[in-house]
Amino acid sequence: MERLKDLLCNDRAMLTAIMVNTALMFIGGFWPHTFWFDLGDTLFTILFMFEAWAKISRLGWRAYWRESWNKFDFLVLIIALPTLAAPFVPHTVATNGILALRSMRMFKSLKMLRFIPNIQRLLAGIRLASKATLFVFIAFFVFLFTFSILSSTIFAEKAPEYFGNPALSLYSTFRLFSIEGWYELPDAIAQHSSAGWALFARIYFSVLMFLGGVVGLSLVNSIFVDAMAEDNNDEVLEKLRQLEEKIDRLSKER
Repeated sequence: MERLKDLLCNDRAMLTAIMVNTALMFIGGFWPHTFWFDLGDTLFTILFMFEAWAKISRLGWRAYWRESWNKFDFLVLIIALPTLAAPFVPHTVATNGILALRSMRMFKSLKMLRFIPNIQRLLAGIRLASKATLFVFIAFFVFLFTFSILSSTIFAEKAPEYFGNPALSLYSTFRLFSIEGWYELPDAIAQHSSAGWALFARIYFSVLMFLGGVVGLSLVNSIFVDAMAEDNNDEVLEKLRQLEEKIDRLSKER
């Protein structure tokens, strides 16, 4: 029993099981709703139940629950529990919706992040960068929402498939900011408009693409990356300061 618990508590062994389960779910997508696929998926659910049992029995509930990864595993496991009935129930629209929850277990593969060197420091840098750039993100989304509403007001009748309501306009404007295929929007408007409207649409979306896609997203990315690197820069500056102090002491001793 202790050897079994050792195996179930071994993160590398369970990560291998997670990878095999992920591969099974990918392959099973070509032959969905087959008995053997449902059975194999159910066995993996049971395996992860035993993993949680082994860790809780060894660490105790409080110690188990203090670790963030254990909370994540337990939540994913609870969500996937209804899929245990997969081999025994007929597949209907309702049951297929419940069984789709098993795909949540693939998020367990994110546990491989814990094996990345200095992952805690990297995650801390991401948290600091997120806090530092929060208002920049807010400003960018205010810009996005503002021009989404404006574009919907102007072009709702000219291109209802793109700007027929604020939600469609928001998606279309975000597509515009991604730059990929941005010219499709003004071209679609030009097909159903006069020459004057076509010219206005092309100028409007060119300027909007430049402000939001080229300038806006580039500014957000650069500020976020700079905020992430700021912690490393502080460390380098501190080492340089210590080196200068050592050089000064050596100079004085001579």
